[in-house]
Amino acid sequence: MPDFFGLREIRAMLSTIKQNTEKIMSQQSDIDAATAQIGATMTDVQAQVTQLGTDVAAVQAALAALPASLDTTALDTAVASMAATQASLDTAVGTVTALVPPAAPPVPPTA
Repeated sequence: MPDFFGLREIRAMLSTIKQNTEKIMSQQSDIDAATAQIGATMTDVQAQVTQLGTDVAAVQAALAALPASLDTTALDTAVASMAATQASLDTAVGTVTALVPPAAPPVPPTA
């Protein structure tokens, strides 16, 4: 069969385009899965940060209610360290949250 208008070359280019498209689509699905995992992890970490803040406040309240005659110096230091850890975690969560792209708006139906 004669090669009219370079059809053989066009078919070869189409085959290459198809292969490249399949690779890109595969890579995109990997990126989408990783993004979803980051989002799920962020939700978990944010819940834990909230819990840590609640726990710090509860421990501080319990310490304040103890009789003044008790030496709570070591415990006070530990609670302060826990509060500092929470602050560092808040910063880290904010940094990672900034990496998660916002959800794409829904695509309107076409008429």
